[in-house]
Amino acid sequence: MKHQGFIDWMKASGMLLIIIGHIIGSPHHIFNLITQPIYTKQLGVCFFIFIMGWGLANEHRYRFKVVFNRLFPIYFYGLIFAIILSCVYFVTINDINESNYLPFFLGINVFFNNFPANPTTWYIGTYLHILLFWLFFMQGKEINIKHILFALIIEISLRCFIIYLGKDFIAYMLLPNWLTIFLLGAYLHNKKDTFWQPKTTVILLFWLIAIVLWSSPINSLSFDTSFPFRDLNIDVIWALPLRSFLISFLYLISTIVAFELFRCLPKLNLIAFFARNSLITFIIHMPLIYAFSADIYQLFDSAWVGQWTLIAIIYIGLAITSEIIQKHIDIKKYQHNTWHFINKQYNRLFNSSTY
Repeated sequence: MKHQGFIDWMKASGMLLIIIGHIIGSPHHIFNLITQPIYTKQLGVCFFIFIMGWGLANEHRYRFKVVFNRLFPIYFYGLIFAIILSCVYFVTINDINESNYLPFFLGINVFFNNFPANPTTWYIGTYLHILLFWLFFMQGKEINIKHILFALIIEISLRCFIIYLGKDFIAYMLLPNWLTIFLLGAYLHNKKDTFWQPKTTVILLFWLIAIVLWSSPINSLSFDTSFPFRDLNIDVIWALPLRSFLISFLYLISTIVAFELFRCLPKLNLIAFFARNSLITFIIHMPLIYAFSADIYQLFDSAWVGQWTLIAIIYIGLAITSEIIQKHIDIKKYQHNTWHFINKQYNRLFNSSTY
């Protein structure tokens, strides 16, 4: 299938939203007020999961090979950087940050009510669970509106229950929190790049008006500063279900608007550059933010200048670094050789067991 430009746009913008969110983390900042009760950076995760659903729905290759091909790069670079971070932290603070390895053990990290030491790598565990869900339950099946609605009910209900138990981080990381977005991508798998249409302008305009109103005093709902989901400042029995509904609603509406916008935009080499380097950027950006934020901020009198300078350094600098790394590491060669080795061992074991 011809490569779709909207995939690059969603990856590049999704990674940018995540980096901005980690640097401008204040719940009182307009960046986060526009998507309360979620934090705007979470839309970046939605974009990645949406295109994951879209891409897997268009896969017709051997399903185990598809899962292997998708897992190998994220495990390869994830483990390398986890080891590097362990070495650095062991030398500096005598700590190996062992929680960074939990996502690689069948994604067990999602059952702990906290993030790993390198916070964004929680996604590696969730990524595995999404792939396994597709492998065993979705591969070759057509997703329709009924599936979306059923998933939405499950998502809202389970999130509500887990938050009620006081396990907000688990509610955030578990597959059900992202189920509807994933299925939405699969449902829209026949939609591809197109030209700018009047309906896109209308959708975008209504969405912009909505987020302005939602983040303004006109919005009568008040949210606190809790994380990863903000709570409603009302003490009524239906506050928790409403909160869970709003989370799913914002995930869905914002992702649909972004999809309709990005598939109308032209393919650009610059956007493709940031998109193909989003994996390494995603894995390593948080430790670098921790390491350099104080030094960058002290160079400027204005906090917002320091923040946007750091955003530019992390986003652009890591993309360039990733490009250099990928030019020197032939990951496809390692991926091919590893798959060949696994097949060889499997065939040897299978053949020997027949005697």
